[in-house]
Amino acid sequence: MPPERPASPEHLTSSGHPASPERLTFADADARLDGSLSACFQGDYDTVLFFDGDVVLSGDFLDALTGLGGREAGIVAITGDLTVSGPIALYDDTPGLYVEGTTRAETLEGGDAEIYIQDGVFTHLVYGHYNHGILEAGRVETPWVIDYDHDLRITAPGARHVDNYGSSSEAEFTRDDIAERFVPEVVDPGRGSIVVERFLDRLRAGLPVRSWS
Repeated sequence: MPPERPASPEHLTSSGHPASPERLTFADADARLDGSLSACFQGDYDTVLFFDGDVVLSGDFLDALTGLGGREAGIVAITGDLTVSGPIALYDDTPGLYVEGTTRAETLEGGDAEIYIQDGVFTHLVYGHYNHGILEAGRVETPWVIDYDHDLRITAPGARHVDNYGSSSEAEFTRDDIAERFVPEVVDPGRGSIVVERFLDRLRAGLPVRSWS
């Protein structure tokens, strides 16, 4: 089971005061960022939840956005660093995420959303799921990068790379050998792929995921 979320999460800026984002149109937010949003994002978005400065959030990123009234925004844009004590898991097409500083979280998981960050540090993994979204980052520190046919654009030199969809020559582990090289608790035997939720549960619990561990 995933760890219990805090009952009353705090949503703070780096100054220690409650975060107070602005709700802007895409055009206004893009102007504030000198055209950076339109240079990155490919979809059509109406609203942007705009944080000017560093942001620290406790718990799950999407839960924290709900507490700030921003779950329905098309994009969350942050001009400083983003630090989240829980996961950043963006499987729906909105909200997208744009961070100009360093992003730190338990995980970074992308599905249908567009995610554009700079450097990042992620405790357990980075995961890109299927081919509708984009996950683009600078240099990333994380132990695992798992790709399931995603538009995954990151540099993670210290990570172990898993192609959870096919047989990429650039991945250390692929569908050809996942069933043999990982513990059965994290493998879908019918597909020969990692079940990411189970994989993450074991990482959180400090349990081995490799079959020889």
